[in-house]
Amino acid sequence: MRLSFQYFLCFFLLSLTLLTACGRIQPAPADTTGVQIELAVDPASPAVGPARLLVTLTGPDGQPIDGATVEVEGNMTHAGMTPVFAQTTASEQGRYTVPFEWTMAGDWIVTVRVTLPGGEQVRREFPVRVGG
Repeated sequence: MRLSFQYFLCFFLLSLTLLTACGRIQPAPADTTGVQIELAVDPASPAVGPARLLVTLTGPDGQPIDGATVEVEGNMTHAGMTPVFAQTTASEQGRYTVPFEWTMAGDWIVTVRVTLPGGEQVRREFPVRVGG
């Protein structure tokens, strides 16, 4: 009788551990800043080589946001490619120009990370297709 209780207890603790390990991943907190991030690519039909990413920042009131730091990370949608990083702090009327280099044709995810003048951070992802 004592042996079966030990097996039961061992089985119960193991099950509890496994169920805890399989818990749901909590989603990232929602953006409460109300900041709008827009991305445009120059040239409009991106191709392998140098380009400019044009990031426009506006506040919840629609006014441009100057003085932010804009960091960009470009990743191919398939594994194995080195990401491309760039950043800028210069802006005019909420428009930030980021020099960028497309290293390969294909589908990219461009992540724009913004640190606002007050220190708050906002992030958005944009799909971009780059031609050969």
